[in-house]
Parts: sequence; structure tokens; C-alpha cells
Amino acid sequence: MPTVLAHPIDTPTLVADHLPHTSDRDRRRAFTVPRLSTGRYLAVEDGEELVVIDIGSKPLHLGRSPAADVMLEHLSVSRRHAVVVTRGDVVVVLDDRSLNGIVVNGERVGEAVLAHGDEIRLGEVSLRFLDIG
Repeated sequence: MPTVLAHPIDTPTLVADHLPHTSDRDRRRAFTVPRLSTGRYLAVEDGEELVVIDIGSKPLHLGRSPAADVMLEHLSVSRRHAVVVTRGDVVVVLDDRSLNGIVVNGERVGEAVLAHGDEIRLGEVSLRFLDIG
């Protein structure tokens, strides 16, 4: 993976009125099926669709930047907002120096171990963690 250099001046994260949208690239990586196979996923509503993204075993970077693994096109999401990592048998979400922070189940956190059904808010974007076993 190529090294990405940070921009010298970072535009502040803003709050917008429109619904969050995942990028077309993430839609190709994601799938929307009624029954999921065993695994760990992030689910996000995109308009009237539910987009489900496989977490996998590598760190998953979430943010507004096109360089993010999951690009969330909403102004309340920082370019580099969060990282989801697997540590042994648990999945952890980490704040990646975001302006609006991470809220898990209503509590602002810098880092949190996720359990099935947890709600993760990145700015105004809400995701759900699914652990299908």
C-alpha cells in the first residue's frame, strides 16, 4: 500500500443536513443479503439500503478521505475518523484523531471493544457492528 502524506492544512469537519452515502467503491466491496455467513461486519444505512461490509482481519480505516478503506461521504466525518482492528478474539474501534469523535452506544470513547449489535457513531453517521457466529 503506498504511503499517503497528510495535507499541510486540513479543512475542519463540518456538520451537514444530508444523509450519509457510501462510495461506489464501497458498494462494490459490500453486499446486501438477508442472511450473512459467519464473520464480523459493519452495517450502515445508505438511503433506503443497508450496506454490510466485512471487517476481515486487517485494520479497516473509516473516514471521508478517498484513501480510507470505507469512505463515508458526510461532512461530519473526518478524513481519518476511525480504525477497526481485530485483537485476538475481539474487535476494537479506535478514534483516528477525528474532530467529532467516536460514540459507541451513546458514550464518547477513544477506544472500545465491540459486541454484537453495538451502535457506532462517527459524527452523524451511524454504523452497527454485527458478529455472526
